[in-house]
Amino acid sequence: MAKRSAAVARKGSGSKGSSSSSSVVKAVKATKRPLTARAAGRAKARVVAARGREKGRGICIGVDVGATKVGINAVGADRRPVSAHWSQVPARTEAGPRATVEQIVAGARIFLEENNLPSSAIAAVGLDSPGPADNNGVIQPSANMKHQEWAGFKLRESVQKALSKALGREIGVVYENDGNAAAFWESFIGNPEGSEVMAMLAPGTGLGGGILINGRLLRGSRGMGAELGHIEIVHPPFTPGSEHQPCGCGQPYCAESYVSVSALQKALPAALGRPENASHPLLAIENVENLWKRRALEVRPLAARGDALCLALFDWQAEALGKLCRQVADTIDPDRIVIGGGFVEGGKELTDRILRITRETFKKLAFAKHAREVRIEKAAADDQAGCLGAALSAWMALNAK
Repeated sequence: MAKRSAAVARKGSGSKGSSSSSSVVKAVKATKRPLTARAAGRAKARVVAARGREKGRGICIGVDVGATKVGINAVGADRRPVSAHWSQVPARTEAGPRATVEQIVAGARIFLEENNLPSSAIAAVGLDSPGPADNNGVIQPSANMKHQEWAGFKLRESVQKALSKALGREIGVVYENDGNAAAFWESFIGNPEGSEVMAMLAPGTGLGGGILINGRLLRGSRGMGAELGHIEIVHPPFTPGSEHQPCGCGQPYCAESYVSVSALQKALPAALGRPENASHPLLAIENVENLWKRRALEVRPLAARGDALCLALFDWQAEALGKLCRQVADTIDPDRIVIGGGFVEGGKELTDRILRITRETFKKLAFAKHAREVRIEKAAADDQAGCLGAALSAWMALNAK
């Protein structure tokens, strides 16, 4: 992966050389229009990062905040990953945002220790989390961030303050939605010259998404663009006659309500209630906290071992994903759609089955030219795409003109 990600600079990436912090300050002062929250945050990050770069601090750390874990890696000045492995700590999102911020700081320290790096090596930090969130990392309620204190929490600002305090100097932090961060890295390693139109769909706890147009992320005016999991599709419930359960956002037919671990949680009670499933292995999981989530998380390994019910659940989800791919193709006319997330991490046989059904469903529904030409591919970077994309975003902010 590192070899693929290193070589060709994006058009307009601004990597011609170091610009001093004073030049960044002058550029900010010279701006005629008021800066948006995102632009202001990125401008500050560039100033802080430029100061660090002048002192030889060269890596950009990426922090991927998920519902259950925080993953951390970094890229160097050449945009290669610093480590082949990421460092992970529990996210503790269920305990609220302050607990998660503490875990991010702890994870950053662990990453530095595991890679024998001093804190002075950090030039900037990229941060991602599940959406929706605005340009400046202010979190909106979602299926992934259920604790009441997450609503309106200023994640980017809080992480910047906490890391700066822990490391004893000011650290610039930039924010991306997790789907955007993963899409950014996938597009970079697959099309480093930045000449493609690409969408990424990443089913996991929820269903993240990201869009790149000629190497640039489509964030929208508020940072809430490309929430592809919240596009509505027409799809039957898994168990005939049962009532479809709505998405965590409250809307009834979001793609996320069909293609995610959360969707499995909601589909399983009706499925396991059928007489033919009365002795299914999932029913042996009892008397545990978050019972239906625990059962949902066992669907993938059982499907990988050939369990008929669990395979049928994945087939149902793959068909829904194919329908979403058609919606995406009609909207942005992509060169390719990349499928990532835990959905395609069940081993080669299960992944090949999922991709086959997704492609077949897409081709049945898509316009003929899309059916022939739009490629649907498995993500190349697996579960590190988010943190490396966040790191790349920080690198771009550091090296912006």
